[in-house]
Amino acid sequence: MSAAAPSAPPEVAWWVALAGLPGMGPARLRALQGEGPGAEVWATVAGGRVDRWPAVGEAIGRRAEEVTAAWASAARRVDVDATWAAHAHLTVSLLGSGAHPRELDDDHDAPVVLFAAGEPEAVSGPTVAVVGTRRCTRAGAELAYDIGRTCAAAGVAVVSGLATGIDTAAHRGCLDAGSDAAPPVGVVGSGLDVVYPTRSRDLWAEVPRRGVLLSEYPLGTSPARWRFPARNRLVAALADVVVVVESGSRGGSLYTVDEAIDRDRT
Repeated sequence: MSAAAPSAPPEVAWWVALAGLPGMGPARLRALQGEGPGAEVWATVAGGRVDRWPAVGEAIGRRAEEVTAAWASAARRVDVDATWAAHAHLTVSLLGSGAHPRELDDDHDAPVVLFAAGEPEAVSGPTVAVVGTRRCTRAGAELAYDIGRTCAAAGVAVVSGLATGIDTAAHRGCLDAGSDAAPPVGVVGSGLDVVYPTRSRDLWAEVPRRGVLLSEYPLGTSPARWRFPARNRLVAALADVVVVVESGSRGGSLYTVDEAIDRDRT
């Protein structure tokens, strides 16, 4: 009897691999998803033939030849099966599959893939995002803690970005509300195995035990400056209400507010 042919990777596996290519952001990945099934898109990217897709070229913008060459070079070195196997301990959902959180599946700037450590259902109830500066005052940290604890005790999940300062204080309050409280929801701008900032390591461990830690980036993805505004749009999309505790005149928390207003959040 001949050996059975190896099974092809699932559809989502191709998109996990594509998400890990250099310079691959949310808009570029969505443009690629509009061109067909993952296996076909992967073959086209690996073959350096992305120029056949005008919508993808528009999403890439300037330096399209350089970007597509980098994608092709990187893709030829990727084992899609091995990449997918490395994510087996996570819940991975694909845009359009019905497995994304409803708020993200319907979002105009949705992530194509979403990685979750913990319980994805943590975002299914009422939510509040508590955001603010990393360089907060003691009074600001105490207020964020109280908001996080009070909201969680009332059954409202606290969404934040696990940054130092206000984010950390809010999630500390949420966790201290007790085991019967609403779960914490963390959204990060790196792979779920790349803790940033490193001083938040304990929160990265605690949040998925009680709630869920989310990222749109594959394992191994390092933080980069542009990934944090991208993360903040997901914080805004997942929240029913956004609360800014302390902020300067410029900064990520105000970007989150703009994203919330764009989505008709309070």
